[in-house]
Amino acid sequence: MTPDEVLAGIRDGNFHCGGIRCLRLFRLERDIARALRHEGIRLCSTEHGSDVSEREHVTNWTRPTGAVQQFSLLNRSGDFADFSDDHDLSCLGKRFCHAARYPNLSKFIGYFEHAINFRINVLGAGAGLSAHEEHSLFLGKAGTPSVRARFHLPLWTSRSARMTLEGDLHHFTPRTIYYFNQGCVHAAANPGSLPRIHLVWDMLLTLQVFELMFGDSPAPPGLRRVPAAAGSVRVLGSEPIRDYARLPPLVTLSEADRLSLSPVQ
Repeated sequence: MTPDEVLAGIRDGNFHCGGIRCLRLFRLERDIARALRHEGIRLCSTEHGSDVSEREHVTNWTRPTGAVQQFSLLNRSGDFADFSDDHDLSCLGKRFCHAARYPNLSKFIGYFEHAINFRINVLGAGAGLSAHEEHSLFLGKAGTPSVRARFHLPLWTSRSARMTLEGDLHHFTPRTIYYFNQGCVHAAANPGSLPRIHLVWDMLLTLQVFELMFGDSPAPPGLRRVPAAAGSVRVLGSEPIRDYARLPPLVTLSEADRLSLSPVQ
C-alpha cells in the first residue's frame, strides 16, 4: 500500500466509513515471541503497574469491568505505574528504563521509532473494556492533521478472548503484530479463566514509521512481514453496539482532507 492508501484507509475507519479497521502486519519467530512472553509475564507478576478501575486513571473512561491493569513501559520517569506521558502525542524524551531486567522487551521496543507509548495491558479472567471510541487522527503542532497508529502484540491469550471493532468480533493470536484502528468503536473481552496480556503501543505515523509498519522496508530482526494480500483479520461474528463512550474528536472530517504523514514531535 502507498502512504495515501494507508492514510485514506485509517481516515475512513476513524470516521466509520469502512476503511482500515485492523491488519496483520508481522509474524514473530518462536524464540523471540517466547522470550517476550516470559519477560512480560514476569514483569506483570513482580512489578507495580496502574489499576485501570481507579477513577483517575487515563483509561478509566472506557468503563473497565473486572481486573484491568496497565504497565507503562515508555515514559520519562521509569515508573511502570506512571501513565502521565502515555497520550501526550509526543515521542520525545521517553525511554524504557529497565533494559537490565528485561533485555528482550528493551530490544523489541527499540525497533519501533517514533513511539508515543508502550504498554502492557492485562485483562484478568472475566475482565474487559466496554465499547468506546477514541481517535486515530490528531492535529500536530503545526496544525497539520496526522495519524497516531496503534499496534497490538498478544503475549498471552486464550481462544475465547475477543476484540470488537465496529461490531465485528476478532481474535488476536500470539506471535502476530496487528494494526488496530482505535478510531473505530471498539471493545475488548476476556471471558477465559486466565489473564489476557497484550503489548500495545502507539506511534506517530511518520514516513519512517510508514515504511517500517506498512511499507516494504526490511523487517526488524526476528520478525517476518505478512504479505498485504494475507493481512486481513478473520471476522468471527458480530454483535450490536448500542451504547459506547466517546472522546471529543480532535480532527473534523473536512480537516481530514489534509491528512498527511506526521512530523516528529
